[in-house]
Order: sequence, then C-alpha cells, then structure tokens
Amino acid sequence: MSIDKRQHTRHAISLKVRYPSLNDFIEDYTANISIGGCFLHSMQVFEMGQTFDLTLQLPDGYEIQTQAVVRWVSTDSGFAGVGVQFVVISRRDQRLIERLVGS
Repeated sequence: MSIDKRQHTRHAISLKVRYPSLNDFIEDYTANISIGGCFLHSMQVFEMGQTFDLTLQLPDGYEIQTQAVVRWVSTDSGFAGVGVQFVVISRRDQRLIERLVGS
C-alpha cells in the first residue's frame, strides 16, 4: 500500500514484535505504527495478502495481540520488511495504540 493510500498517519516508534515462523517464533521491531497498522523491520519472507498473528509489546510491557495482513513488501536491504494492516484487534488494544500514537 502506498503512503498516499494510508488511512492513518504513521508515527516512528520501535516496538518489539513477535510472530510465528515455520519452527518457532520470530522477534523483530516496528519502524512505525498507526491506528490501522505498522511497518515491521524483518528479513523474513512475506507474501502480499499473507495473514498472520502478531504480538506487539508496548513500552510498559503490555502485549497487544492482533491478526495482521501484509499490504506491501520492501526487499530494499536498507529498509527490508513489511507494511501490515491490523485486521483483527480488540477495541481495548486499539485504544491503547490510539493513546500510544497520540502521545
């Protein structure tokens, strides 16, 4: 998804994230986040439209559980990763993200 098609402003923030791989869980970090999604710095291979479970760890240690879908993939070695949209997230967790990006 191109920047001009985003519904929400992204805010630069590095949060630890965890998601399943074939054999284990991968830990990476966000580059930015918005109410509707985030960009994950990752060397893992993702496909457009791929859906996966994602856990974000907020600065206070609280973990947000969401299901995310890949909206764009960057293979640029200086900015490798994926832009994802949150497709399943509790209202409480969405409010926590709203507070995080609003601060």
